[in-house]
This record gives sequence, C-alpha cells and structure tokens, in this order.
Amino acid sequence: MLVGRKVVLRTVKASDLNTLFELTADVRDVGEHWPLQLSSEHLSRKRFDQSGWWDGDLRVLLITDRDDRILGQIVIFKAAVYQNAYEFGYRIFRPEDRGKGYMTEAVTLAAAFLFETERIDRIQATALPGNTGSQRVLEKCGFALEGTMRRAMFHRGRSEDLRLYALLREDAPALSELLAE
Repeated sequence: MLVGRKVVLRTVKASDLNTLFELTADVRDVGEHWPLQLSSEHLSRKRFDQSGWWDGDLRVLLITDRDDRILGQIVIFKAAVYQNAYEFGYRIFRPEDRGKGYMTEAVTLAAAFLFETERIDRIQATALPGNTGSQRVLEKCGFALEGTMRRAMFHRGRSEDLRLYALLREDAPALSELLAE
C-alpha cells in the first residue's frame, strides 16, 4: 500500500466488493462528468476472482483515508497497445469528499509508483472540457495539456471532445518524496 499524508492507495480486497458495488451502482451519484454505465456484479466478481482487478490490462487502486474508509478509486489501463504509456481514470465517490485534495495526492502517488515500477515514459488522462475539477487535479499533479481530441467520447447522448493531459517520467516527483513517515 502507498501511504501518503492524507490518503492511502491500496489494491481491492474481497471484503471491499459489497461497498464498491453500493458506491458505484446508482448512476444518479456519479456526477455529470463520469461516464454512465451499469456494471454486472457477477462479471465484476468473476474478474476480481481471476486477477483481483490487478493485471496488465486493468488495475484498480482504492483511495482510502487513514481509517480505511473508501473515498474513491484510480483505474489504470494501457493507453493504446502501441504506446509506452498508461492512462488514468479516477473519481471520488461521495460529493462530500470532493474538493479536499484527496485526488491530487492520490494521482501524484499513483503516478510516482508507476514510474518507479514500470518501463513507461508517460501517463495520460482525459477530461471533458467542462470538468474543471479534474483539469485542476491534473495540472496540480504536473500533467500538461497536450490538446483536444475532437468527438472522442460518447457521453450522455452525444459525442464530446476530450482534453488530453500527460505527465512524463522526468516531470514526476520520486515516490520516496511522497510517502508519509
């Protein structure tokens, strides 16, 4: 587990699954920028049983507070087969936990960890143009805006642009600088 000053990042445990399904099941709670989707509990548990949601194609880190209360998640996936990069998707589950700096610390920790353990040169993330909170997180974490991917995502009934941000290995802090003592 990665212990920061405000948050702890860890992999998903079987005992987390019921809580995660409750936190992600109701599309009314996802906010206006997270993609609308319904997950099959059966298929999610099957994939969890196979890999713990931690394999080359998909990795999930839970964001918890120091008391192990689940705050959110970072989903890490291969950006494109030909790229030497990973991509992040992330969210804080409850509105009352947003805007407190949890995600900024979590993204910084996760990026430093990946650069420390993987042979990659970049991590990227996208944000809808109206998602200023996510854009602020990425900028605070050192990600640079690289451009706009036009009509790259079907979101809530229409094609939307996405802003592409990236962090290069040399622009990320070392993991040892970020871990709490």
